[in-house]
Amino acid sequence: MRKTLFSSLLLALLLASGSPLQAQESFVLADGSTIRVDGTSNRSDWSVEATGFSGTFNVVEGIPASGSLIIAVRDMKGGRSLIMDRLMYSAFDADANPEIVFTLESVEASETEGMWTINGQLAMAGVSNAVAVELEQKGNSGRTIRYEGSHALKMTDFGMKPPTAMFGSLHTQDDVSIHFDLLLASTCEEDCPSDGDSGR
Repeated sequence: MRKTLFSSLLLALLLASGSPLQAQESFVLADGSTIRVDGTSNRSDWSVEATGFSGTFNVVEGIPASGSLIIAVRDMKGGRSLIMDRLMYSAFDADANPEIVFTLESVEASETEGMWTINGQLAMAGVSNAVAVELEQKGNSGRTIRYEGSHALKMTDFGMKPPTAMFGSLHTQDDVSIHFDLLLASTCEEDCPSDGDSGR
C-alpha cells in the first residue's frame, strides 16, 4: 500500500514539474523522406537513391534525443545500370552487411537557430565510426518534424574499396556526400505532449 502511494505521488510530481519524461514522444520516418548519396568518378558524377529505409526516434521538445536510422543496402539504386548497382553491393559486401545503421547518441544546438549537430555511430560494410552530422530543422507542426542536411565521408574510412568497372578504366572517387531530407511523424494518437506546439 505504501509503495503504491509513493509511486502515485512521484508520478504526480513528475507531471506537475514538466519533467522531460512528460515531453518525450516517439516519432518514425514518414513517407516523403529521402536519402541520396552523391559521388564522382573519372568519367562523370553519380548519385544513388535509398529506396528502403526506416527510423524511430524519441523526441524531446521537438528535438530527437535518441533513436536509429536503418538503410537496406540492396534497396540503394543508382538508376544507371544493374552492373554499377552490383559493384556497389559488392563494395558493401552486402550479403554479410545488409544494412547501414546510424545510432543517435547526443544532440548539440548550433550557433545558428534551427541548426543541430547530431552525434552517433554510423555502421556500414562491417565498420562502425563516430560521426557528427549537421541538420537544419525546416518545420515543426507538432505531429511532424522535417530536417534537412548532408554529411561528407570517405568510403575507405569504412574499409570499402571504391568500385571500378570497364577493366579499371572507370573508377569512383573515395569521397561521397550523403544528403538527408527526413520527415518525422509522431506515433502518438491521443494525449500527445506536443499538441498545441504548432509553429514552434
